[in-house]
Amino acid sequence: MDSPGGELGFSSAFVPTPIDVANIKELARSGVCPMDSQLSKLRITMAAAPVELDRYDADIERLQTALSRLTSERSVLASYTDFCRSVLSPVQRLPNELLADIFDLCLPDDLYMIFASTTDDEVDRLARRYLLQLGQVCTRWHRVAKDTPKLWSTIAVDTEVWKWSFIGDARLADLLESSLARGQNSSLTLHMGISNSDSDVVVVEALLEHAHRWKNVFVSSSGAPCVALSSAMISLDQLEMLDLNVDSWGRLPAFQNAPRLRYLAFSGYVGDLPLLPWTQIKTIVYDSHDTPGPRYSPLPVLNRAPQCTNGTFYLDLRECPPHEPWDVDIKSRVNQLYFQLLVSEGDDAVVANLFDTLTLPTLETLNMCPSDGTALIWSSTHFLALAERSGFDTCLTCLAIHAIVTDEELLECLRGLPKLERLFVTECGSSSA
Repeated sequence: MDSPGGELGFSSAFVPTPIDVANIKELARSGVCPMDSQLSKLRITMAAAPVELDRYDADIERLQTALSRLTSERSVLASYTDFCRSVLSPVQRLPNELLADIFDLCLPDDLYMIFASTTDDEVDRLARRYLLQLGQVCTRWHRVAKDTPKLWSTIAVDTEVWKWSFIGDARLADLLESSLARGQNSSLTLHMGISNSDSDVVVVEALLEHAHRWKNVFVSSSGAPCVALSSAMISLDQLEMLDLNVDSWGRLPAFQNAPRLRYLAFSGYVGDLPLLPWTQIKTIVYDSHDTPGPRYSPLPVLNRAPQCTNGTFYLDLRECPPHEPWDVDIKSRVNQLYFQLLVSEGDDAVVANLFDTLTLPTLETLNMCPSDGTALIWSSTHFLALAERSGFDTCLTCLAIHAIVTDEELLECLRGLPKLERLFVTECGSSSA
């Protein structure tokens, strides 16, 4: 029997055996008076029980106190061990700069998909919710997330959401201003969705305060750019890339003073192009909604950009009169030219008309392919004329053809291209017998 202070706790000598328990239960059920020998034993047990139970209660209290202490000490030690593990983990030894790079990689893929947004999406973008969540890990992470300018160097805003947001322009404007301030003087990448509403003015004026930081700018609008942007005459000393998805330009002057601008991507109506430093543009990408006729062709922008070396044109030519000459004269010293064309099925004049508009004396790479399953029909006669007036025999080194072309047509073209090093031919069909 263990003593009351024993490690295993008190155990009374009066604890009945299973047989004793079974017998007393049987007597209780039968209602028969116990024999004298049984009565004596039962009276002794009843007399000793209060003291024994008190001893049990005391020992239980002692053990519960010990258990509570053990549980508490274990919890403290486990928590302390977790802190030790955290303090000694490799991530704690990372410099702040590398930790900021890791935070940058945590950027959600859809953070800057500004179309079809909700108010919550807009708040997440402006407030950088993912950074704020990372900053909840510890004080250091909070400081790195909040005080590293490059983590706040991309701003995406969609004023279409602002028009019907339930939290109001003032709150969204505060979030925008806060993000811009945390970016300090780091170069800015802007994604602007313009909705031609009063909110445009609030957003654009806030962004114009940081125009000296603009490096990559993406502007989307279903109509003309807002008044604040259209009338702005700003100095864009860092601007290198401009992507304008605007239906109507309205002689947009805002990007005219951009000495570093080299990359231009745009779409929309080309009859009224924006005022840009065309003479310094190196890369042009154009994505047309449709090109209903020669006068709406975007190709003359190559004449405006004498320094352009790379041109990419996604053209929807299904509305062009098939046998109407384009009467467009394009002379460009571009080195690489990529055409992705959407044409009407069976139209055998589009590619020929396109070739007739071009003179490309420094072209090294030409790639022509359809933008859907509708086959382009190759015109070797018009290509050879283009090759002769452009001098492809001295410059063209790569030709990619995704069109219906016969072996005879292909061989005829290749005879005039002695400098050709790479040839890619993907037939959409075959016109050979």
